[in-house]
Amino acid sequence: MRYPWVLFDADDTLFDFKRSARHALARTLADFEIAVEEAHFQVYETINHEVWLAFERGEITAVQLRRIRFERFLEVIGEYREPLEVNAHYLNLLSETKFMLDGAVELVGELHLKKYRMGLITNGLREVQRPRVARAGMEKYFEVIVVSDEIGVSKPHAGFFEHAHQLMGAPKKSEVLVVGDSLNSDIQGGNQFGVDTCWFNPKQAANLTEHRPTFEVEKLSDLKKIL
Repeated sequence: MRYPWVLFDADDTLFDFKRSARHALARTLADFEIAVEEAHFQVYETINHEVWLAFERGEITAVQLRRIRFERFLEVIGEYREPLEVNAHYLNLLSETKFMLDGAVELVGELHLKKYRMGLITNGLREVQRPRVARAGMEKYFEVIVVSDEIGVSKPHAGFFEHAHQLMGAPKKSEVLVVGDSLNSDIQGGNQFGVDTCWFNPKQAANLTEHRPTFEVEKLSDLKKIL
């Protein structure tokens, strides 16, 4: 095996986060008697993306993230509810989702049968990520699951990858491949930690950053050619 260890990002790499988030947000808006409109989805996705980037840069804490994103969202759409209450309701609904990207279950299952050792590394909230992984029946495939909210540090920071590496038993870094959709968290983090990286880029987006992955794939199944 070229890479006995494969560390997968969760959202937008294996799990269909956009579908999950829209499903949870639609139900949340309806439950709080707020109009379910396409414009609202777009506003939330923009704000959520900005807030998570701030979290990854270390500018805000996970506690602040829980409040800020719905505080900003509700203000923009002109609805006034308690942000933390809306957030808690949304997270509960999000934790119940188990939507996977095409080919994700098949790929992980095949690698498991071939005796690859795998980890799941995610910048996420504990009350959401653990239940989603369990509901999707994916726990059995991963020897290591690292959730940023549980350890107090997020990708791309070295502490996150060091924590995962120690849980793995500290294998040679040359034996580890990080796979993820985010150039800023997955690829940058893996590169800086000294392991090879694979950018999952299904939309064939241009890489406008200074972060250079070792590999790039458009489909999850293409990962098998690398491994």
